[in-house]
Amino acid sequence: MSHHVAIIGAGLIGRAWAIVFARAGFDVVLHDISAEALAKAGESIAAAAADLVAAGLVADAGFTAHIRRERDLAAALAGVDYVQECGPELLEAKQALFAELEATCEPGTILASSTSGIPASDFAANLAHPERCLVAHPVNPPYLIPLVELVPSPATSDVVTERARALMVDAGQVPITV
Repeated sequence: MSHHVAIIGAGLIGRAWAIVFARAGFDVVLHDISAEALAKAGESIAAAAADLVAAGLVADAGFTAHIRRERDLAAALAGVDYVQECGPELLEAKQALFAELEATCEPGTILASSTSGIPASDFAANLAHPERCLVAHPVNPPYLIPLVELVPSPATSDVVTERARALMVDAGQVPITV
């Protein structure tokens, strides 16, 4: 199955998720509002890909061609079926971003956060459709340690949790539901 994912935030975790999904052959859009962050992300991803090749973990770095970098949020979200948010660990920032994601994405798009400490019930509390939100927290770096914690909120749909699990398996991750 073909997956189209957007990663919001081009920091360390966002770049690592881009590698995971691109290596699995997914179409990946890496978004950040900072042109500098996106430029650094391209350099960091290329370096990590070269390290993976040198270690014999991938045959070549061609998987990076699956990653497109995009500063415009609406353009980054067009046609994606899954969003992995990797922004700052600030509740108000996540609430604002998830409101924007909900308003911009197609209704069936899963909205996941890499947060390590903010429950989905908190960042999705004011959304019209919190059933499409959950936490997908990786062990770092996820392209070397493929364990990911899926943490639905009480409002998260079982269908969304199962779709997120299947996507993670397709990406080569080992999901556990917490």
